[in-house]
Amino acid sequence: MSHSNEYYRQQKENAISFNPTTGEIITEELSGDEALLNATKKQVLRLLKSHDFVLINGVYEAKRDGLIKILSSLPISYQWQLEKSELKDNYAHVEGTLHVKVGELERQSSGLGICELKELKGTGGLHFMMARAETRALKRAIEVLFGSVINYYVRHHLLAA
Repeated sequence: MSHSNEYYRQQKENAISFNPTTGEIITEELSGDEALLNATKKQVLRLLKSHDFVLINGVYEAKRDGLIKILSSLPISYQWQLEKSELKDNYAHVEGTLHVKVGELERQSSGLGICELKELKGTGGLHFMMARAETRALKRAIEVLFGSVINYYVRHHLLAA
């Protein structure tokens, strides 16, 4: 084999390939649990709809309902564990960890949420402030675990439209 043919063979072997459906980078043949995770991410992509997002300051953000739909509609197990919560007269601060299990593959992500009393309109009180802070923390944890699929959906379905 000539030097240039060997070079091109190595380039082909080292090339990054990706799944055109999910945008995931494929680095090697998928084992059972990784294949299951990939199938789960494809299901997430099919679950998401344009109404699951809102445009805020020029950036698409996934809404809470869309993200909760991901957790409740997939064949995964998950646990949301509060690590720290703080409630003051003018703000609430919540930190938590989301554990997601697909087959034997387990992933986790932490999230932090803060809500200030001045954000709440009307009769919102301490309960609503704490609930919004926890929702924000959970939302951030979900976005980290499923971010590649969420970003792919935004790029190929919302921005492309």
